[in-house]
Amino acid sequence: MKRKLYKAGKAGFLIILFGILFSYAMFQGGFVSWFLFYSFLPFLIYMGGLLFYPLDDWTGARTLSSGLIESGEAVEIEIELRRTIPFPLYFMKVKESYPETLHLEVRSGEGVVTGDREEKVVERMIFPWFRRTVRFHYRLEHLPRGSHQLGEMYVRTGDFFGFVKKEAAVHAGGRFTVYPPSRNVTLSLGSKGFGQGRSAAANVKERHSNMVAGLREYAPGDRISWVDWKATARKNKMMTKEFEQEKSSESVLVLSTLSSPANTAEFEGAVEFAYSLMLKLTRRETRQLSFLSLGKAGKYVASIHSRRQQEMIRYHLAEVYPDETGNFEEEMAKGHGRLPAQATLMIISTDLDDSIKNSLLRLSPSGRNVVLFVIMFHKEWDFTKQKHVRELKEYGVRVQVLTEKAWKRPEFEVEV
Repeated sequence: MKRKLYKAGKAGFLIILFGILFSYAMFQGGFVSWFLFYSFLPFLIYMGGLLFYPLDDWTGARTLSSGLIESGEAVEIEIELRRTIPFPLYFMKVKESYPETLHLEVRSGEGVVTGDREEKVVERMIFPWFRRTVRFHYRLEHLPRGSHQLGEMYVRTGDFFGFVKKEAAVHAGGRFTVYPPSRNVTLSLGSKGFGQGRSAAANVKERHSNMVAGLREYAPGDRISWVDWKATARKNKMMTKEFEQEKSSESVLVLSTLSSPANTAEFEGAVEFAYSLMLKLTRRETRQLSFLSLGKAGKYVASIHSRRQQEMIRYHLAEVYPDETGNFEEEMAKGHGRLPAQATLMIISTDLDDSIKNSLLRLSPSGRNVVLFVIMFHKEWDFTKQKHVRELKEYGVRVQVLTEKAWKRPEFEVEV
């Protein structure tokens, strides 16, 4: 309704202005009055045409320079605008506002990311005149991790004097995913559980044992030679042999997404560390690894063997965001039933509160080997958290804190 009233008001003013100039030329006569009339006539005609020109005739499309983007990197975006009516436009201002997911500027040059929230807006001035197609490109830097949905662009134009101004939204879809980066992880071997008890694994080069310890369901990546065909026929489902060494080196990587949105840098660091550690552990052929994320968008992947499973976890880590509503103790209790018995638990968290401490204290007596990685700024490492660490260590839970000092190193150095 407002647009119709605006158009009617502008059209009425142009008619009145035309009538005034024409009346002045008719009654005054002479060269000067008619010169003024004919000089302004092209501008009046252009204003009238622009007033009724449908600016929403423009359509847009975005093209990204790369389909695989990691957090902190940059991407070139090309914009193509098309129209069907070649009305002469002296200028056109294109404005693109990005969603909140892109407002975080990530700089990953010094290890784990640190970020600042800043609204990102791109504006370009173009001069299309009679062209039906217009292209331009720009560069987005320091992209944050996540799945980003780009929305509408806004175009604005007007006449030479700024009397007629028009603005319209141009629909140009576009969605892209920024994946978490990975860094090298140096592992040193700590104590691990074998069978029902615990012993030290001093030999870093673990030897594969051919001694069969039991049977389990077939998982993608298992060798055909491991299949127990008699058990498969008996149970009517694929069963594979579980070797002693495989059983003893089974691990579960647990990422807690239960974090406050205010702890952006710590959470991004936890995601980066989880992805880096997952890649490192899956390259070790002697270690069987599963993945579990706690929170609203929790995910469990058992026995990571294939590249497809790694990509599945990578995509999950790209889209996961902090969940401030959940409770670690409750979430861990939900996922505990799916975890393999006697598996080493490697838990990554951005906090160490009573809920986490109580949950880990209940896990420790069950014979599990538990390692807790805490991603946190040094200034937040207070007396209460240090007290929790001492209690956990008394029950055999190993705690490693990764602060800014660890972040600035070219690689993570941890013990598992």
